Amino acid sequence: MSAIATIPPAPQRPHPFASRAQESHRANTATHADYVALDPNVQRRGGVVLFTVPFTSAMTDADLSVLAHVLDLSTHMQPKMRPDPNSPGVARLDHFSGLFLERGATEGQWLLRARTWGRPAVQTVHEWHLLAALAARQLDPDAALPGQLQTDAAA
Repeated sequence: MSAIATIPPAPQRPHPFASRAQESHRANTATHADYVALDPNVQRRGGVVLFTVPFTSAMTDADLSVLAHVLDLSTHMQPKMRPDPNSPGVARLDHFSGLFLERGATEGQWLLRARTWGRPAVQTVHEWHLLAALAARQLDPDAALPGQLQTDAAA
């Protein structure tokens, strides 16, 4: 008589990335309004928000060209398959800071939001704010300019 050994099948383990892929799919099916509802840190970028410049624009190619020229803004506005939580534009302000173009709550509303992971000087932040506001005013004359920087005269 001969004995045939049978090897039991290996237990099925879940794929290590299966749950991550499912979570990623759920996150990608969120609408843009879901991200806006999480404001002030809409895309969960982290850092400290230094200022926000809201403005209205149809964001045509000419508008994007203005922002790219004035702010050295890199843009990626191509349509995506799903709502994309990433910023459609970014400009580096310094080694630890950036200016992000973000969609507003409704169609045609936009935000230029500065974030930092460092400690820029107050004067520098004010200059960035002024530059961003002036760029926004080229697209929307109603965009607000920042007030004058209050300096300590005793210093």
